Amino acid sequence: MKALALAWLELRRFRGPLRRYVPLVLVLVPLLYGALYLWSNWDPYGRLRQVPVAVVNADVPVDARGEHLDAGEQFVQQLKATDTFDWHFVDAGEARRGLESGRYYFTVEVPPDFSARLASAAERTPERAALRIVKDDANGYIVGVMADTVKTELQNQVNAAAHATYARALYGELGQAREKLQTASEASKKLVDGTELHKQGTDALTRGLGGVRDGAGQVARGVQTVSDASAQLDQQLGGITDFTAERLPGAVNALVDASGVAVEQLSAIAATTGSLNQRAAEGRTAVEELGAARPELAEDPAYQRAVDLARQLAEAATSADGSAQGALTAAQDAQQRALGLQDEVGPLQEQVRAISGPADTLRAGAAELSGGSDGITHGLSTLVTSSGVLHTGAGQLNDGAKSLQQLVDDTLGKIPPTNPTEVARAAEVLGSPTEIHTENVHPAHVYGRGLAPFFFAIALWVFGLFAYLLLKPVNQRAVADRVNAWTIALAGFLPAAALGVLGGLVLLAVVTFGLGLDPVHPWWTAGLVSLAALAFVAVVHFLRTALGAVGDLLSLVLLIVQLTASGGLYPMETTPVPFQAVHPFLPMSYLVHGLRVTISGGDVQRLLQDVTVLSGTLVVVLLLTTLVVQRQRTWTVARLHPQVEL
Repeated sequence: MKALALAWLELRRFRGPLRRYVPLVLVLVPLLYGALYLWSNWDPYGRLRQVPVAVVNADVPVDARGEHLDAGEQFVQQLKATDTFDWHFVDAGEARRGLESGRYYFTVEVPPDFSARLASAAERTPERAALRIVKDDANGYIVGVMADTVKTELQNQVNAAAHATYARALYGELGQAREKLQTASEASKKLVDGTELHKQGTDALTRGLGGVRDGAGQVARGVQTVSDASAQLDQQLGGITDFTAERLPGAVNALVDASGVAVEQLSAIAATTGSLNQRAAEGRTAVEELGAARPELAEDPAYQRAVDLARQLAEAATSADGSAQGALTAAQDAQQRALGLQDEVGPLQEQVRAISGPADTLRAGAAELSGGSDGITHGLSTLVTSSGVLHTGAGQLNDGAKSLQQLVDDTLGKIPPTNPTEVARAAEVLGSPTEIHTENVHPAHVYGRGLAPFFFAIALWVFGLFAYLLLKPVNQRAVADRVNAWTIALAGFLPAAALGVLGGLVLLAVVTFGLGLDPVHPWWTAGLVSLAALAFVAVVHFLRTALGAVGDLLSLVLLIVQLTASGGLYPMETTPVPFQAVHPFLPMSYLVHGLRVTISGGDVQRLLQDVTVLSGTLVVVLLLTTLVVQRQRTWTVARLHPQVEL
């Protein structure tokens, strides 16, 4: 309570017409610094459309490959469709004069050969099309940086247009290739059909030749049989010829001789038998006449036997004579036949000789025919084998034709269709084949919201500097009195701390409702701003109490160091090593990080760490201030005559 009374006593010093506004001015210090700076820089990139930029289109259209290319005009139309900057489409002279006078912050020039260079892409030696951006840092360096940013965007737009042009040309070539492949596909189908027929034909040929070969084999075997038979016939005819030429005439002559002898012998026998027959007839007649002459003998048995014997003898003689005559006639007939045969032997020999000649010819011809049929059989066998090879080749040719057709069809299927609508859509896609989708886990949305933690920290620190220019860090009366050091230190801290917390909350309220800060964790933000105000005021209070004017100077130096080493603008990895080394020891580092979490969102554990560090800083510094106050109860020459004093 003593500390609060002393703190209130310090604030009550500001009475009077103007002094009463001192606490109000102190409260507004963070607002004046932080809010105004954030207001002026809240969304500078969102207002680039108000920055005047000159565009000069000197491009000369060209005709290439049957197409009219006016890339410069297309580029201008693309710029007109965007509001990145306040585009002014002027001539080169106006652009130069406007840039020099500051009316344009930079100029974009499309050179005369822009379309020609783009059209050279399909040639052997393509040339790179270029745009020219002219800046003047005399008009502002940041604008030049923005121009560098937009340079990439313009280059992407030009590249997209160029890629689209290339794609249209490529699809034109692909269309021709597709037509040719279509023709090749149809031809390959015909080739497959033809080779299929060829394969079937060779198969039928092979089977037909096999049948012919089998038939020829049978013919050859038949011919061989005929040849063998003709050889046997020739052999048999040779025997007959030899018989008729050599043995038959002798045999026929012997037969003629034998028949002549037989005729002679039989003639003699027939004469004898004729004589015997006549004598027997005469004997029978004589016996019968005897009986007639002598009737008494008719009864005589001897006579009767003699009559019977005479009759039997006459009949036997007649029979023998008849047989002899018959044998003679047969012998004579045989002799006549033998003579006739003898007469026919000569012609027969001639006929046999005439038959043996054709038989020889037949044998020789049959032998030749057998040899020829064997040759035909072997030839047909070779032809069948060759036709099998031809059939295999036809199958391979058919398989190759099918593979060719499949390859052509696959290649044809891989070539996209080239109707105008699809070509336009494909050219659009190939013009910008990729796109980047950016996801921000904890977006800040605008420049000012992202930098608010840094400017909040600066504003709160600056408040501490201003506060102890107007407030007394220590009540000297209390120091001289018996008030304990902790109470004196706390009493010197509380007025500035209260005004600092109030100023920080005012700054937060104005930025939130005036500029749209919209922190993700508003209560955490308010609490962290209040805690940081207490910690920063405590640090400045300690330095001011311990070192006086030198402490103010150190507070200012510490502010400068924290501006560069707190990581509020750029990642600490991009700063020199000394700044990275002091970064963990600066309270502003933890406020900047903590406010990033409470405003945009993030790791709550780190936020608790930031709160812990700032709270520890507050407590430690207050204790150090207490020690300093305790020491100030002892007066020294240095305190009586400070070397630097404000």
